[in-house]
Amino acid sequence: MKNLFLATGFLILCGFAIGQAKDGTAELQQTITSQPAALIYLPYSPEVVKKALGNYLSKISNREQKNAKEYLFSSNTPIVKSNKSAADMHFLIGLKDPNNKNESAIYLKLNSSSNYADSAQTGIQFEMQDAKDYLDNLAVAIKPYASKLQLELQQKNLTDAQDKNTTLVTEGNKLEAERKKIQLKIGENENYKKDKGLARKKAKNDKLIEENISARLQLSNDITQQIAALVLLNN
Repeated sequence: MKNLFLATGFLILCGFAIGQAKDGTAELQQTITSQPAALIYLPYSPEVVKKALGNYLSKISNREQKNAKEYLFSSNTPIVKSNKSAADMHFLIGLKDPNNKNESAIYLKLNSSSNYADSAQTGIQFEMQDAKDYLDNLAVAIKPYASKLQLELQQKNLTDAQDKNTTLVTEGNKLEAERKKIQLKIGENENYKKDKGLARKKAKNDKLIEENISARLQLSNDITQQIAALVLLNN
């Protein structure tokens, strides 16, 4: 084939197991356009998938397959062997779930085209089973590189989230200290509601404390997910 075309989008998808290619025609029709496509879910972020596919393509282009055994498997699939006209492959990469940035959905569109022997562009359609086999094998081919990138990405994300949580806790403690000061002033001033400045200060402090608690709760859930995802990657 001449090229792998990658389109990155954020899609809401569901229904299939990770690592097993399926017929993704219906999902692609619902989310993008009416086109037949094979679909696979992988436990990597879209940016990692894109880099891994780029790395895979560079090894094909440089003819280094003999020195990279993990890439031989994919090159021997029927969709490659039968692609005598060097038709391009079109991939669409998105999120399986918008709430999980570490799991991607990858479509391989069946419709493509090629410029065979420098002639006019002609249409070509890959077979669905061949496309699914290709995605299954491609998942195996990119796993060593993609897993390493994903592990590094999630470790960084976890560290960033933990650092942010520490900052939020510090800010929360300051806000609580400020609230105590405000409460003390209120206790000394029975008519504090008539003190517009004090009332505004109390309302602002209450709002900031509420936002801080909400942010910490959301971050705590994210940290829990990140830790669970790292455990899976390390197994």
